[in-house]
Amino acid sequence: MKKSQNKIYSIVDIETTGGYRDGNKITEIAIIKFDGKEITEEFSTLINPERNIPYMITRLTGISNDMVTDAPKFYEVAKKIVELTEDTIFVAHNVFFDYNFIQREFSELGFTFKRPKLCTVRMARAALPGHRSYSLGRICRDLDIKIESRHRALGDCKATVKLFEKILKADQTLVENFVTKESKKLALPQNLDKSSFDRLPESPGIYYFYGKDGSLLYVGKSKNIKKRVSSHFRVDVKNKRDLKLKNQVVHIDFVSTGNELAALLLECHEIKTLKPVYNRQLRFKRYNLAVSLTENKSGEYEINVGRKDFSDDHQYLFSNRAKAIGLQNYFYRNIISCHKDTLEFEKKKKSLIDTIGITGYNELLEKVFYSKISKESDYTLKLEGRNKNESCLIEVVNRYPTKIIFLEQSDEVDSFKIKKDEESKQILFNYTNKKPEVNRASFEKHI
Repeated sequence: MKKSQNKIYSIVDIETTGGYRDGNKITEIAIIKFDGKEITEEFSTLINPERNIPYMITRLTGISNDMVTDAPKFYEVAKKIVELTEDTIFVAHNVFFDYNFIQREFSELGFTFKRPKLCTVRMARAALPGHRSYSLGRICRDLDIKIESRHRALGDCKATVKLFEKILKADQTLVENFVTKESKKLALPQNLDKSSFDRLPESPGIYYFYGKDGSLLYVGKSKNIKKRVSSHFRVDVKNKRDLKLKNQVVHIDFVSTGNELAALLLECHEIKTLKPVYNRQLRFKRYNLAVSLTENKSGEYEINVGRKDFSDDHQYLFSNRAKAIGLQNYFYRNIISCHKDTLEFEKKKKSLIDTIGITGYNELLEKVFYSKISKESDYTLKLEGRNKNESCLIEVVNRYPTKIIFLEQSDEVDSFKIKKDEESKQILFNYTNKKPEVNRASFEKHI
């Protein structure tokens, strides 16, 4: 029986400006290389996150804004991180937190960070059952592992190394089982050009599946291209149509967009323009339901759910009645504080009309209803680009998205025209209503 090679592990811990990857940055990182028996290398540094560290985070970690002022920025330590983790298994306690933050930092620099990974939370549950909690602090207390400098990267990293040692002693086959389990999740198509899969980024964009004769089979989009494409090739794919598509893929191409809206719009355009074989049954849902503002016979405004009026640009469109009714209720709750009790609602509405009159009530209802609809028909949306030096502009003309432009400083580096289409118009409308923080600039500035 062939003896397996010794594995090298990079055990990692980070501190950040907040608990969510989006909008937050790394403030400290520690990496310890471990060969399963002893530590071979150790590295730790504060990192300047280039943004404010909230007071509550400083209270938790002890890392203040003053401490990171002269610390290196992430790009200055990125090469060291690559070197320390290359050809290793990335290990952390709650690994997806640390891994996803680091992956996002590399993505903002325009690079892909990809390592096999292991989670000491999951492994500890398997190898060391019976503990009430598997948080790092609790499990280390139970196992008499001393943590020096809790909630600091190096202190927590050293404790994770000791925990990992105990896991290996308890079950030496566990690492192999976990790594094998991860690798078996994928079964790449037999004829696929693997290099085209390996180079896929873990960032927003669209991807293209091609067959043997170069024919375009499928176009898809995702906030994480690599992850979404991998889902097409999982071993547990059972749907006949999905299996047929999977077995025909020989090459994959992609376009990075840096943000979800650009990916949605470009996917819509490409599907309707190129008409890939396997997208024909995946047409966009028709938005035939509308939430609109109407006037009844008494001159009182009402917010109704009904069929789409193609002549009305000032309505919210849905393919799902429950969501349409949800928005209708949301608007009414913004005017009258009440629950779903119809009698209570009517009573409060009557009281409000008696107080401010029908005209005042209509103005109030109108203000709330139009709060989510832009009065501008021509404008530009400014979004994240494909790296931190780039921005993405979505040009909108007469409410239709017409062009995606990527700018570095003020220079255009790439662009895509978008077919004028009702579906892309609705995609834009839905996205901007979900993302009120989207930055609108004047359209004329970017013509």
